[in-house]
Amino acid sequence: MDKQAIVELLKDDMRGEHQAIVQYLSHAYAVGEGEEACEIEAIAREEMRHLDWLADAIMELGGDPTMERAPVDFGRASPADQMLKNAALEKSGIAQYRAHIEAIDDKKIQRLLARILHDEIVHKGQFNHLAETFGREQPDAAADEPAQTSEAPAPVGPPARVADILNQGIRHEYSVVLQYLYHSFVTDDKEVSEELQNTAINEMQHMGWLAEEMEERGGSPDMSHLDLVLSRDMAVNLEADIAIEREVTEDYTQHLSELDDDELEELVARIRDHEIYHEAIFRDLLDEVLEEQAKAPESASEDEPKAPQAAPPPEIPSVGTLID
Repeated sequence: MDKQAIVELLKDDMRGEHQAIVQYLSHAYAVGEGEEACEIEAIAREEMRHLDWLADAIMELGGDPTMERAPVDFGRASPADQMLKNAALEKSGIAQYRAHIEAIDDKKIQRLLARILHDEIVHKGQFNHLAETFGREQPDAAADEPAQTSEAPAPVGPPARVADILNQGIRHEYSVVLQYLYHSFVTDDKEVSEELQNTAINEMQHMGWLAEEMEERGGSPDMSHLDLVLSRDMAVNLEADIAIEREVTEDYTQHLSELDDDELEELVARIRDHEIYHEAIFRDLLDEVLEEQAKAPESASEDEPKAPQAAPPPEIPSVGTLID
């Protein structure tokens, strides 16, 4: 099997991992705080690790990672039924990884997929156990209890503007998680990659906080993303990251003036302050990347034969000297 064919199979695996991450997180947000929600989120984090490994393998093969996802089941159901949905998704993933291991003749890739397969088998068992746990937490009503004479009121969602603010934040946070992860995948600068991944993790926390607030208020988190900037040029990527951080900082600041819920206002202010920090970090990284890019032509020219010159060329000022 040639490299491009392997890349296409790995991209299918990335779509499945992305699907699992979003589906599991949405179920964790609906469950709310507690031991079970933490266990579901831990499984989602392992799926994100798989996404990272697959992206690295694709890059080594000369391909481009994908940030697409397979369709997610956002249907509402009891916690036990949601866990069974997740177990079924793991079963499908297990079959796909086994098929890809059989089809691919690259030993290194086979070893990677076998490692991921082991996790998926464990996840399937965890979700089946969680389904049993949630089932036990919902005992049948006692036979001698009087019949209910009225239905429980349907849950009331948050006010329309509050829902808009929360979902705008959720869409943003989900978008930047994907964008920053992709940017971390395609750079060979370890410092930049690590900083981008750390920021993506923080943005995922924000997404979780906002989604949980939406669920607690009876609303449905909007797990769709905005347009993403996905390039191989690190300067272009960081400029896009700075722009989106600046934009969302302005949005969150505006939202603070519209909220009359102290708890929600405190949360949005905390997230806004994190975004300000992220923008500053990205500016520092961009300065470093531009400085490295400015040095690259100079290094390349040193390797070429030099023609006799009457006088040395004028020195080109660095970015730092221009700022000073």
